[in-house]
Amino acid sequence: MTPAPRVRTQVLAVLGLVAVGALAAYLLIGDGQPASSRTGGDAATPSSASSPPEELEVLSAESITQSQPMGRWRAQVIGRSQLLRSGVRVPLDYRQQPTTWTFTSESCSADGCTGTVSSSSGRSFPYTWDGRELVVDRRLTDKSGKVACFDESGDSVPIPEGAASHTYRYSFGSFAGSADRLTSRLVIEISTEFSGSCQATPDDPLTYVEDQVLRKLPES
Repeated sequence: MTPAPRVRTQVLAVLGLVAVGALAAYLLIGDGQPASSRTGGDAATPSSASSPPEELEVLSAESITQSQPMGRWRAQVIGRSQLLRSGVRVPLDYRQQPTTWTFTSESCSADGCTGTVSSSSGRSFPYTWDGRELVVDRRLTDKSGKVACFDESGDSVPIPEGAASHTYRYSFGSFAGSADRLTSRLVIEISTEFSGSCQATPDDPLTYVEDQVLRKLPES
């Protein structure tokens, strides 16, 4: 009896579409993830253990208030890399359609500022600013449902015979930078459940890494 052809998940093509769609649908967005949650080859290089910790200047309430992001900013997601199941890290080169973020401050003190950032995509999120880092409070886990796999010839396999379900967990980082440009890091971790004849392949992506970039727009 001739063995059935091995079924490939072709997760790369599916994940690319679903991840980009999820970002466009759910995020404000610009780009990012804080240094504390960066992973793998895209993580910030740790300082030497022999180097003394730097003492940060204590910022006044006035300084924090005056330096907080205000008004309209251009927000864009930029692809950086993806980690495959094989352990290989592959560059990602894309720029998503930018949106506009509008910051509205609510209160400031020596501990920092709080407020709301609203996106032209229709979503709003609370934020905090401590004079050095901007934290936008976003949490997202997205699920794809069952998607079809493809066999070795590239033909789609009926979902009842073999399918994959993807879960995307987004880790957003704090923004840091200058008065007119702030950058953050976004990591999307992908877990997959297979059913039927659908199997994992070395080319399946496990993690996407993207930058989120905010640029100050001129006052109208």
